[in-house]
Amino acid sequence: MGKYEFSVHELIRINELFNDAASVLFHNLNKFVYVEIIDHEGEKNCFTLTKRDFKAIQTDFFISVLNDIILDGLDEELIMSVKLNPSVENFPVEIIFTCQNEIYERYFCNFKELGFIYNSLKKQKENVK
Repeated sequence: MGKYEFSVHELIRINELFNDAASVLFHNLNKFVYVEIIDHEGEKNCFTLTKRDFKAIQTDFFISVLNDIILDGLDEELIMSVKLNPSVENFPVEIIFTCQNEIYERYFCNFKELGFIYNSLKKQKENVK
């Protein structure tokens, strides 16, 4: 059946393949979704994803939402805070951006994605120096 635990980098790549696909076939399994992504040359890429990761890919989370979070994190006018709620299984992390004590934006993710966000922000800020 295949691998179903992917790094954030791998999920970004799968999200890119999904967005550029000529067609996508998916089969709901008990706890997973088997996805066949067929590109414009007819090449097939198959993945077994958690239902959470598949839904995130369908909503373009690994490309547009992560990008939005990183851009907000680089905005010096915004203050980023993180609230943890481990009882929320799929999205235990809430990232809150405030501006002048008003909530500007809220995002939800998991711990692996939060680590990716922190590393991306660190690399971006190091390159600015």
